[in-house]
Amino acid sequence: MFAPIEEMPTGIIGLEARGRITGEDRQEVLEPRIVSALADGGRVKLLYLAGMDFAGYDEGGVFDDAVFGTRHFTSFERIAFVGFDGPHAHAVEALAGLMPAALRRFARGDLEAAKAWLAE
Repeated sequence: MFAPIEEMPTGIIGLEARGRITGEDRQEVLEPRIVSALADGGRVKLLYLAGMDFAGYDEGGVFDDAVFGTRHFTSFERIAFVGFDGPHAHAVEALAGLMPAALRRFARGDLEAAKAWLAE
């Protein structure tokens, strides 16, 4: 599930991924926040925090993420991924050069640095 992170600088969406992420999580939590931010004008700045219990995505999640990503490919200005070193962090690093948004990975202990980078 996605849990909103309330203590965020103005103009930044913060979400913590907990447990397994489902298609419903994307449709009911992530997507409405992206659409709302785009309606306010400009591009989206997103903080994605992989929670301590983040367990990945449900079956079909990678495909759903790809569809979501193509629909919003140019919607993002900056994305900060905060989490432990592992397969999800390495996937973020691999995508960094392929996206039109600035994408940066931060260690779990660098949450405040990620917020500051997004606020630039």
